[in-house]
Amino acid sequence: MTVEKLRLTLQATDLNNVAGSWKGTSDPYAEVTLLTSDGRELKLDTPKTEVVKNNLSPEWTTSFLFDRSTVEETSIIKVSVVDEVTKEKDPDIPMGSTEFKMEDILGNQGSIKVGKELKEGGTLYARISKVPARSAGKLA
Repeated sequence: MTVEKLRLTLQATDLNNVAGSWKGTSDPYAEVTLLTSDGRELKLDTPKTEVVKNNLSPEWTTSFLFDRSTVEETSIIKVSVVDEVTKEKDPDIPMGSTEFKMEDILGNQGSIKVGKELKEGGTLYARISKVPARSAGKLA
């Protein structure tokens, strides 16, 4: 039996620049947490995206893969957008966060992105698509 795989991809537009005066443009990355209906956190192999330098409308190339069965016990996808600070002593700066209901994204599977406005400024988009199954070759 083949387990159906799903891919979550993220994009943001018009984020608020939190880098500060004279420090350029923010370098955002996103952190993802899957939460079950009873509040448990599910582990992801890769819990965050790559950093996109000097960009307030990033389209991250990192995607998050999980089994369809995981989705059935997950009710919330929590996404936090953070500005990477390159100085060792300074912490990274939060740029905003939101939660997506799994059924809202799955209801639009493969067709449109679901967007949520961040109160800190900007919009975060999430999309879930099916990962095509790899077909095994036949030996003659």
